Amino acid sequence: MTEAVTEGLTSVLAGLLPDPPPSAAASCTALRHAITDGLLGTDCDISLRSTHSGWTATGHARHVLGVTDAEWMLCEAAPDGADGTALVLLPLDAPGLTRNDHLPSALDGARFGDVYMDAVTVPDAHVVRLPPELVRMLRGALAGTRLHLARLATELAAEAVEAAIGHVARRPFADGRLADRQVVRHALVEATAQVRMCEAYVDQAERRVRTEGRRHRPGPVEEAPEPGQHLRDAALRVAAYVASAVTQAVEAACQFHGGYGFLEEEWIARAYRNSVFTSVLLGGRDQRNRTPSLPVPAAPETASCRARIPVLPTDSPEAFRAGARALVRHDIAPRVPDWEANGGVTRELFEMAGSAGVFGVRVPTQEGGLGLDLGHGVAFIRAVGRDAVGGVSTSLSVQTHVAAPLLLRHGTQQHKQRWLRPLLRGETIAAVAITEPTGGSDLVNATATTAVRTGDGWVLEGEKTFVTNAPIADVLIVLARTEPRGGALGMTFFLVPTDLPGVRVRQLQTVGLRSSRTGGIVFTGCRLPDDAVLGRRGMAMAHLAQALPEERLAISAGMLACARRCLERTATVPAVGTSATATAELAGWEVRLEAAEAFLDAAVERFDSGADTRLDADLAKTVSARLTQQIVNGCARLTGPEAFFDAGEANSLLPHLRDVRVLSVFGGSCETVKDTAAAEILRGAVVRQGPGRRSSSLQAPSHSPQER
Repeated sequence: MTEAVTEGLTSVLAGLLPDPPPSAAASCTALRHAITDGLLGTDCDISLRSTHSGWTATGHARHVLGVTDAEWMLCEAAPDGADGTALVLLPLDAPGLTRNDHLPSALDGARFGDVYMDAVTVPDAHVVRLPPELVRMLRGALAGTRLHLARLATELAAEAVEAAIGHVARRPFADGRLADRQVVRHALVEATAQVRMCEAYVDQAERRVRTEGRRHRPGPVEEAPEPGQHLRDAALRVAAYVASAVTQAVEAACQFHGGYGFLEEEWIARAYRNSVFTSVLLGGRDQRNRTPSLPVPAAPETASCRARIPVLPTDSPEAFRAGARALVRHDIAPRVPDWEANGGVTRELFEMAGSAGVFGVRVPTQEGGLGLDLGHGVAFIRAVGRDAVGGVSTSLSVQTHVAAPLLLRHGTQQHKQRWLRPLLRGETIAAVAITEPTGGSDLVNATATTAVRTGDGWVLEGEKTFVTNAPIADVLIVLARTEPRGGALGMTFFLVPTDLPGVRVRQLQTVGLRSSRTGGIVFTGCRLPDDAVLGRRGMAMAHLAQALPEERLAISAGMLACARRCLERTATVPAVGTSATATAELAGWEVRLEAAEAFLDAAVERFDSGADTRLDADLAKTVSARLTQQIVNGCARLTGPEAFFDAGEANSLLPHLRDVRVLSVFGGSCETVKDTAAAEILRGAVVRQGPGRRSSSLQAPSHSPQER
């Protein structure tokens, strides 16, 4: 553990000296808190005094990691009578230097000690002054060390949660298994989500460090590049999140082991102790206050700035994001107040989005789409969430990320010609009718709508509710039971034009998502031809399962964009900006939001690579829903009465307060989604998704206590 944490930092420091130590591996480091922000908990206060033959060092370095086994110490010191700082190499057996070893630390494999020096002689070759550019480079190296320690903590948590999953799956409870208890399954889901969010957050920060390093190729040491204050701050925010989340995840893993989680001889008990101590070593009591200033949102345009919507640019992701933001700000956001007040979006929204190519983001060019990936689709949803409201995002997402994929994957050429291509152009509006009044997310048992085979087709009977876009839709994708005793294999999708006899649609008045038209539908003796079947007969649930990851990732993107918009708006409220308590609370939410966004980005990237992302999507949905609700409600509390002003006011949070609760049940309620995620976890889905899994300093046991 000691070598893993300090090896890279020690190598950087040794490279700054004209006469480096014989072996960097036999060295330890001691830097001041002003540079380290408390990394490893080291306290260093050393002064240098110039003499005729060199220098003398006086002072102390406390809580130094690895000093017990080291031969040299690389430390920071303040030269007398001069500004700035210096790097000093001290042999730990030098006259005038004493060191005291601590008792064995709480962290397995890590040993600490204190070093005291009184006029220790230091030759010129072992002292180098650090100009500002080298101090900045050193801070960049410290950011990398902090991220590496966060990575080790995340791996420790992953091993603990994996051990808990195995333990829960094997442990008997009452007349079944512990894993049969819903509260246990949901706790496993929460712990797994925390580990994956830590992993994604660390991955994102490490990529930024590597990108910054490639962008600024270092030349000679005196020309070392500025590593970027934002990287240092980003590492501190990652450390803040990991320190909290890892401890919670390992604590949950310990709870599953009952009394064994408190025995020193048990690996899981030592893992908890190590996770707590590692979170201390990550340092920086003020990491959450390192949040950068939140940008002030631009005011929506009062009228459309263009007569014709150009197709969104596809030459680069940056150009696509810029085009999406411009489309939303100039042509969609100005119409939102009218849609919110007058019953919802109109066909104009779909015509604008279709002209820009929004609905064909993930449709191949040969089918009339843009041929891009889900990352681009999520970029557009974020643009809508940042400058519009959740109702607009919901109406567009159903068409883009549910209806279009179902038609693309399972439609015949006739279906695509009649429905898909007009849908992509925004000329046709689609709705997906799945939920019924008798039940929500339990589709297998709740679906009562039937399609009965007749000689020349099908007869549809039943009722659907909470159907997005239904009041203005041209075609419905309807889930109906075709085999009364077929269970999950007894349901089929049908394409139902809304102008058919026997189809009655009414608009529902909802508390939230007022821009989205939501409807209830009644089918009474609705006759359908044979070619109304979408996909394979009896396989609708399989088709839906294939579509759910994309839908849930899209919903998550919309919710997190809503949360970020609320943070930005709340940061502009004068009463919030002048309150240290409110500012600190916003900074804490920003850290959690960054972690959730990093996890979503990683899940979308895996989706686009073709990986199985069912668990990713379930975790993203539950995490995003809970966090967005907390942020929106918290922002309203900090903002005060202004949060409830008319929705047209610049700082109003009213639409988001209405929308956030409704969004959490779209794509499956959070409780149901947790059940499906738990099933994936207990079937063997891995806790970590990153490439090249590495073991932490501790090894999980291959058996549970009950098996000994």
